[in-house]
Amino acid sequence: MAFCAPTLIIVAHGAQNTCSAPGGLLKVLLHQRLPHFDVGLGFLRGKPNISAVLADVQAKSPEDILLFPLFFGQSPLVTKELPEKVRRVISSPVRVLPAAGDLPGLPRMLASRISARLGSDGYNRERTAIFLISHGRKTDKEPASNLTGIRKAVAHITDFDEIYNVQLEGAVSLKNWRAMTHLRKALFIPLMAGDGDHCLHDIPDAVNARSDEHVDILAPVGTWWELSNLLADYVNRNWLSCQCVTGKSKSSETRELAPCLTED
Repeated sequence: MAFCAPTLIIVAHGAQNTCSAPGGLLKVLLHQRLPHFDVGLGFLRGKPNISAVLADVQAKSPEDILLFPLFFGQSPLVTKELPEKVRRVISSPVRVLPAAGDLPGLPRMLASRISARLGSDGYNRERTAIFLISHGRKTDKEPASNLTGIRKAVAHITDFDEIYNVQLEGAVSLKNWRAMTHLRKALFIPLMAGDGDHCLHDIPDAVNARSDEHVDILAPVGTWWELSNLLADYVNRNWLSCQCVTGKSKSSETRELAPCLTED
């Protein structure tokens, strides 16, 4: 059998706003960074649904299938629902890359953007508070452990004390950001996939900036060009290093890349 190009599928949550496509910009950027891959996009909630995308990809007999969960927190959607969907739909081995929040190098990437931002537009690192915004769940009593780990890593890299985890839902609420700091200069970083309603409306409404405050809300991290570079570098290091030269599928030769969902 002749195999088509390997495929990388971005898996995102989806958006209530049908005009929004979380992961869409990342897909475009990865097309440029990974020309040897077909790059697709599927949603767990929305269209195109990831099940339909996987079925279409399998029909083309790709050389390998990689999934990238564009999720920053530790979500049951990634740990339970996604594997179940894959097993129901697809028979080929599928490799799941680290989710966005667990991607090696993410804290350093965030620290670099923060440092660059604080060096412009009148910001002062000693007088600016940094807030990493995640979606969260209403039942959360605290952010997911990997999110607090990201915050601690960024604080260590930047040697910066005033950096906090906040969430749209659950604790700690973004609406209460003023209770966490006495500073009135703040930089907000949405750890989210795309510029849907949460980033366009919910976050600005929750921040509710006042005239005496210097507030900046960055674009969601899922749209950053730096994330596409980070992911492409990870894929190239781990996938191309075990490239098969016999012309068969690499599925049995890439075990160190990521867990396989269809093998025992």
